[in-house]
Amino acid sequence: MAVYKPKRKGEASKFYVCEFVYQGKRFQESTGATGKTVAKEYEKRRKAEMERAAAGLPTEQKSARIRTVAEVIVPYLEGYIVSHRPKSVLFSKGRLAQVKKALGHVVLSDLTDERIRSYIRQRQGENVSGRTVNMEVGELSRAIGQPWSLLWPKVRKLEERKNVGRALSPNEQKALLDGLKDRRTPHLPTLIPLLLLTGMRAGEALSLTWAQVDLIGKLLTVGRAKTANGTGRVIPINDDLGSILATHRTWFVKEFGEPGPDHHLFPWGKPVPSDPSRHATDITWGWDQLRIDTKVSCRLHDLRHTFATRLAENGVSESTMLALMGHMSRSMLERYSHIRMTAKRDAVAGVTLSQKGENSGVVPVKVPVLEQPARIQ
Repeated sequence: MAVYKPKRKGEASKFYVCEFVYQGKRFQESTGATGKTVAKEYEKRRKAEMERAAAGLPTEQKSARIRTVAEVIVPYLEGYIVSHRPKSVLFSKGRLAQVKKALGHVVLSDLTDERIRSYIRQRQGENVSGRTVNMEVGELSRAIGQPWSLLWPKVRKLEERKNVGRALSPNEQKALLDGLKDRRTPHLPTLIPLLLLTGMRAGEALSLTWAQVDLIGKLLTVGRAKTANGTGRVIPINDDLGSILATHRTWFVKEFGEPGPDHHLFPWGKPVPSDPSRHATDITWGWDQLRIDTKVSCRLHDLRHTFATRLAENGVSESTMLALMGHMSRSMLERYSHIRMTAKRDAVAGVTLSQKGENSGVVPVKVPVLEQPARIQ
């Protein structure tokens, strides 16, 4: 067996050729590879294919034998777009963009356990969280079409952060709201209060159309959500939010005219909103600048935690919280109900053994201790 670059007219060919003998016959063919490692892998697989054919087993198509990571990702995303919602497509593209950048040139046969570990170490060196790395490698395995556990059985997933978020303190919330007054973008001054007053996910809020907002009836209808229970849920608009949305509508009319039912509250466009038929998808830069300016360290999703916590502290029933938050189960609800210790102390303080005003100077009664009977000799 051998792989080599044949010479024609004194110059070596660009592609390697493999040459081997199988069942007494000599085979020679181009591997289509410019690297020796890939060429050897081609030769190995070609012989395996012949053995399968001789045994009467099905063989794979030639085009599927040697593919790079990039060649796998492209058709995967093309098919993914057809059957998944835009937000999921955006997520998949984002994860696979990082994978393609680092591993796009690597052939699938070289995606060994050690190669994946090397990728993980590289991402960790870039201060990427364990959860993000797990999602990237997991998305790669889905693009290839096999589970992580089968592709790289000796590579363990990274530990993910256990804390699920936190509620903002009143001072932090005030700092964020005060910081919105100096924002140039028209989206954040409406979006941030909207998230704090409804508990919506950022994606749910950004995709809102004017048909989903009833300023007269003071109701807001969520569109397609992360969970089935969350889709189509109705959230009342309180006075604070009503005033904010009315101001936002005035801005919208000034920029785009009277809003149509399919127009989005947060139009797409960079550096300024320009297309109300599409909704904004990325507010990262503005959100990061707001946190830096106000010195508030939190995630955008923590605004949802803050809303849930305020509900719990106000004694809102679990069924009402579920209806507003759109969760599927109590276990999911509990992830967001971070009752502060102050509220817990207030709740416990109201539970007493005597009514207020009763004489607390009751003399305790001493319980008599019975003598043990004498043992029988």
